[in-house]
Amino acid sequence: MVFVSNKSNQIVYGNLLYGQSGGPTSVINSSAYGLFTEAFKSNEIQEVYAMHFGLEGLLKEDLIKINKDDNNLSKLLNTPGAVFGSNRFKINYDKDIESLEKIYLVFKKYNIRYFFYNGGNDSMDTIYQISKFLKSKEYECYCIGIPKTIDNDLIETDHTPGYASSAKFIANTITEIYYDDHSYLKGRVNIVEIMGRNTGWLTASSALASINGAKPDLIYVPETSFDVDSFLAKVQKIYEEKHHCLVCVSEGIHDKDNRPLLEQNKIYDAFNHLQLGGVSRYLEELVHNRFGYSTRSFELSLLQRANSMAPSEVDIDEAIGVGMRALQVALMHITDKMVTIKRISNNPYKIDFDLVDLNLVKNQIKYLPNEYIDSENDTINELFFNYALPLISGEEKNHFKNGLLDVYKLEK
Repeated sequence: MVFVSNKSNQIVYGNLLYGQSGGPTSVINSSAYGLFTEAFKSNEIQEVYAMHFGLEGLLKEDLIKINKDDNNLSKLLNTPGAVFGSNRFKINYDKDIESLEKIYLVFKKYNIRYFFYNGGNDSMDTIYQISKFLKSKEYECYCIGIPKTIDNDLIETDHTPGYASSAKFIANTITEIYYDDHSYLKGRVNIVEIMGRNTGWLTASSALASINGAKPDLIYVPETSFDVDSFLAKVQKIYEEKHHCLVCVSEGIHDKDNRPLLEQNKIYDAFNHLQLGGVSRYLEELVHNRFGYSTRSFELSLLQRANSMAPSEVDIDEAIGVGMRALQVALMHITDKMVTIKRISNNPYKIDFDLVDLNLVKNQIKYLPNEYIDSENDTINELFFNYALPLISGEEKNHFKNGLLDVYKLEK
């Protein structure tokens, strides 16, 4: 695929600005590492900056200078969270002129000519809005989106950096819960709540535990309707037969009228997303009150996106790769694109990097395909395994010091 730049082939000297946005992943800092190390090879990039807490930091002119001689940068590969600070700041071209004008002035002051935003679908909308405003000012700046999200819900890409390490954590955690419960002749009804507001990609990864003989009995995802009575009847049948029952459920499950099962406090974020959580506790109470079974709920919560002790090697390598590729295409004077991952083959697993228009990606959602879902039995079928297993492969050598992860410590 050929992408045509919007400028001449003249060299554009200037500075680079990078930002992190949305929920962190265990490999978002690996993308930063890939971007920075590639930038340091370039003659066009004079200085490298990171926003401190994303756009909120940018609006305060709170920038972090990244030094080429920082010998600790490789520790970014072992560091969970968004080390430079994330945010959920929403911006709109038609409504936020004051903020956009401030961003433009900061770009001019620091001679930012290469801008990279590392995030999900909402973040792709944000970089699109900023690029659109900079063009209205006739300010030459190349804006590229670097994908990340554990939810794996970005369209036009086979998968997103961050998903694989979270999926790996979930599958192995489910294995641990299963075998702990089966240490006893009579176990519990264990209900595990997994992130996923609109999609079931993360919850589907729990099915991978079946390869270890730890198959969840029931898996519920937002792509299908959840019926409480059916759920209770199936739990009763399974537990009476096996004296064990393991349920994995997405936080965003909803009824046939598309109403979330649990709208906790009805709190919304800046992008009008309902803050979810507590579904497993709610279902735990239903089961215990109805049947009196020993029941326990688990909310994996932030642990599934902060997995830096046993991340996927594939995930780390691809996170570095999308960062590097973002810099390469920007230097080609390509703008308003997001880097994507294109799967070429499964055996052997092989990918390449491609590009897609930001305007096609922003605010869109990629759902778990129907062919992966066994709605009749409330589970995930083995077709999903072909998709997911290559992604969670490989154990990157992690660096520990005094028994703890040797992480990158931001000095600001």
